[in-house]
Amino acid sequence: MSDTSDTPTADLREADRALARAADEIEALLRSAAQRLRPFPPFPGALFSYGVEAEVDGVRDRSVGCIVVTEEGDLKELQIGIGEEGPGMLGPPDPVSMREERLVEVALHPYDRLLFAYAGLRAVEALRQARESS
Repeated sequence: MSDTSDTPTADLREADRALARAADEIEALLRSAAQRLRPFPPFPGALFSYGVEAEVDGVRDRSVGCIVVTEEGDLKELQIGIGEEGPGMLGPPDPVSMREERLVEVALHPYDRLLFAYAGLRAVEALRQARESS
């Protein structure tokens, strides 16, 4: 261990570093698994985005939205919304052209990264196995 102090804060910092290392290893496995999942599935209900949801209960950061595994195997937050009407728009608004879907980088605590990476890996592998068995 790099910290020699016996304080709980030092122990927690060391634990966070250990979680980050574990998350890095699982994310490497996730990237590999996601790149083998071809064709990569569109996210259910999305019109333009591809992704596999990494569903996790008990995350530390409750403000995190829908985390998905991307085609490259990264963990990103999928944000779906309706954009503003464009200037000079003629006729009624088109809901499809107004729809906004974005995959956004998200900074996660090492504990949450580990949970999402593992859940994402399990979800991607479940899809691969389902395809192979059908």
